[in-house]
Amino acid sequence: MIPYLKTKLGKINYSIKRKSNKPYVFFIGGLGSTISSWEDQVEYYKNHFSILTFDNLGSGKSAKPQINYSMEIFAENCYEIMSKLDLPSAHVVGKSMGGMIAQVFASKYPKRVNKLVLACTCASRDKIGKELISVSKKIASNVGLKEIWFNALLLGYSREYVESNFSDYKKNKVENNKSYIDGYLNQCNAIESLDNIKYLKKIKSKTLIIYGKNDLIVAPKKSIEMAKFVKWCQVIGFPGGHGFWKENKTLVNEEVLNFLVY
Repeated sequence: MIPYLKTKLGKINYSIKRKSNKPYVFFIGGLGSTISSWEDQVEYYKNHFSILTFDNLGSGKSAKPQINYSMEIFAENCYEIMSKLDLPSAHVVGKSMGGMIAQVFASKYPKRVNKLVLACTCASRDKIGKELISVSKKIASNVGLKEIWFNALLLGYSREYVESNFSDYKKNKVENNKSYIDGYLNQCNAIESLDNIKYLKKIKSKTLIIYGKNDLIVAPKKSIEMAKFVKWCQVIGFPGGHGFWKENKTLVNEEVLNFLVY
């Protein structure tokens, strides 16, 4: 039976792994991604932390309400999820769009956030980043989500990684009905209107910003510039592109674990 939480904007598909006397890590995923996008991290951190993952509004098995999505709406949903699960606080880790959500969440609910990790993300978009979202919307609308994921694979990873994972990509079955496409487009709209600088300035948690040195989707300089606005912040660049955490998972997992534990 799939566990769901009932929230104001609809059901949320989530997974919670409780580890006795271990603090929680709350993982917030990126554009169109689902719980499965964190499977490497869940496996790595499961002996150190209790873990909460979920499908964002608009993706996976969670609700896909036809409203104007925003980072504020996503952040409010995160607050509701933690409240309904009786989690007073957690380390919060967000990647890509999840990092954009995490910025708002940490700003508005500082007591809920112990430490904050912002991965391959930004607080505002440059002109190329805006164009990428615009093109992604056209692909999703006119071709489909299967092609979106191939485009993300090509843009996010090295050629070697793409070649070694190409057969798995071809086997993947992607939900491509109107509901899933609309959910993806609504998430894209939230990214298009991104304007988070005002939230960065209010973050009180110790923060780790990590990025891929060859990221084509979120320019490294856009990740690095966030540090100017966060009071307590550490920045680490890693080899790789937007998917650096998956492509260099051992290296990145160790750094993030060290930050969260010490």
